[in-house]
Amino acid sequence: MPLAPMNTPSFLLVSILGWAIATQGASRIASHPPMRPLPKPTPSPLVSGPKHYVDAARGKDGNAGTESAPWQTLSHASRQLKPGDTLYLRAGTYYEKVALTQSGATNAPITIASFPGELAVLDGGLREFAESPAKSWQPLGGGAPGEFVSTKTYLNADDRRAPRQFLPGSWEPMWGIEEERPLALGHFADSMVPLHGYRLAVDLRSANELWIGGKGGMRDTGFYCGPGLWFNRATGRIHIRMAPTKLDGLGRRAYSGESDPRNLPMVVAVGFGEDVLRLSGVRHVRVQNLVLRGATGSPMIHVYGSQQIVLDHLTVFGGFPGLLINASQDIKVTHCAFRGLAAPWSGRSHMKYRGTASYQIILQNQQPLNENLEMAWCEFTDDHDFAFLRPVKNLQFHHNFVDNFNDDGLECGPKLRSHSMYIHQNRIGACLGVLQQHELEKDESPVDHDARSGVYVFRNVFDMRAGVYYHVPAQPDPTGEFLHNEGHLCSDHGGPIWPVMRLYHNTFLRREPVFRDYFLFGLGAAGLRHNERDVFNNLFVQEGKQPGTVIIGMKEAADLREGGNLLWGMRDGPALTGNPFEKFRATPLFADSRRKYEAGWTTHDLVANPEFTSFPGDLRLKKSSPAVNAGRALPAEWPDPLRSGDPGAPDIGPLPLDAKPWTVGVDGRVPLF
Repeated sequence: MPLAPMNTPSFLLVSILGWAIATQGASRIASHPPMRPLPKPTPSPLVSGPKHYVDAARGKDGNAGTESAPWQTLSHASRQLKPGDTLYLRAGTYYEKVALTQSGATNAPITIASFPGELAVLDGGLREFAESPAKSWQPLGGGAPGEFVSTKTYLNADDRRAPRQFLPGSWEPMWGIEEERPLALGHFADSMVPLHGYRLAVDLRSANELWIGGKGGMRDTGFYCGPGLWFNRATGRIHIRMAPTKLDGLGRRAYSGESDPRNLPMVVAVGFGEDVLRLSGVRHVRVQNLVLRGATGSPMIHVYGSQQIVLDHLTVFGGFPGLLINASQDIKVTHCAFRGLAAPWSGRSHMKYRGTASYQIILQNQQPLNENLEMAWCEFTDDHDFAFLRPVKNLQFHHNFVDNFNDDGLECGPKLRSHSMYIHQNRIGACLGVLQQHELEKDESPVDHDARSGVYVFRNVFDMRAGVYYHVPAQPDPTGEFLHNEGHLCSDHGGPIWPVMRLYHNTFLRREPVFRDYFLFGLGAAGLRHNERDVFNNLFVQEGKQPGTVIIGMKEAADLREGGNLLWGMRDGPALTGNPFEKFRATPLFADSRRKYEAGWTTHDLVANPEFTSFPGDLRLKKSSPAVNAGRALPAEWPDPLRSGDPGAPDIGPLPLDAKPWTVGVDGRVPLF
């Protein structure tokens, strides 16, 4: 793979490096280089307790389930399990949709896992497109150039199942246009790069890739969104077209691979409303070391009314959402990789208006409330929207890698009287709206709240510099700048009341200012109605202009407490003269802010070069940094795993002086910076 050109912006080097790592050994891939590392078997010893076996290739469900006489299907095998049992899946693909119904016990959980050193795949799709693609497709006479159609019909795919997953803002994207719901979704099997799920045949067949008619336009010309599938409700057949993408500026993101689907195995699923893996009303179950794929616009994994569930070392491709949790307690999701439906050539407009506007993680709000959830050492990447996390008590979200969501990121609200989330020690990258909120209904949030409820965001690195593919250009743009829209750190839809948020000891990195150059990248202005917010000891650093230091759009002080923050522009900061806060501190708003925070806003903030060890590669502080011992003391009840390692006054930012950067993601394979 060629090296990045010498003039490649620094904020893209990490993305290119990740791409290079993902494509190592991918010389035989005929579609498109994989976006992320493909899953590999996880070595582990055989357990000592009772063991059973299932083998999709040589097993039979009438067998005894032993290593020499395995069962064939996971659906059958899972029903035979008792507390303490381990079920091993031998390597291969299991074309099933599975409901786990057996429970383990407190000291004897049920475990379902790939056989050590092997990799089992649970696929909710159609096996013929993966196993015999040459027989599964035929050219479509009279279609667009390169258009093929399935040789079989799948008339039951349009059975109009009602959506079950909770959708933010009560917004079901296909409400009122059910006939346009994408019913065929999939991936290239060799790279697991997503195929676009088309709503309209005119888009699949179009030669136009420019956004020339707005979201309601192009009904005549169409809007090609890259290789993808469209389900023909009249005939029951699946259409596919894999024409190259030729939009100026895509560069290495463009599709230029195989155009005949008969030469490529595909992961293809049709229909809507079926979970691929469902755990409902079960306890003490572990699912480990599996690959899941083949979902439609439906949950890949659905956990409902269950307790003591562990999902570990899973790789999940697609799903809407990839994970749905509802009315469940004591759930652990660790070392899992969730890969969404955004292909390298897919932007927000493709998915939101012409495809599947998917969320990756959704917590649903039926009773009892979700409680004691942990998501740790996971990777969440490459989708439209990331996570709707509102209805939960005690969510621990830590050591995760979040990157490349072309719309909403972390959705933690609106405000509830009692909910609690702890978001810490993560690396959170490109999202159009990193901290995002929706209003679900008017007057939904209480005026008061429990004192310790809310969202605690601490010791994270938020690096927004790479940006996301937001706007599709209406005119050719060979620069490719449209691929790197930074969006907002915080924004909302519909004027919701935001949750109580306490943000401390984070690093926020941008290239250019946020909307209106709001103070503290917007945390000092946005969403402060009827709630409270604390912003302490954070680094706000831009590559370009100096971050805003004047608070605008506020007539009287909101319930904001802030201090010990350091603001700096790497390019423009050295040219500053005087005190940038001087103008604000002469205003009535500054005087009024002392009702909320005795010292007054900005009093304990700094405008100074943070003196990183190496920008942008190593964001640890030098000993001479003005951020050392410059933070504010925080309440002892606020959680902080590094407090004991930061003697004296707190250092500003996520890493105290001389602290070793942690890693994030599956098995800690992604560096913090």
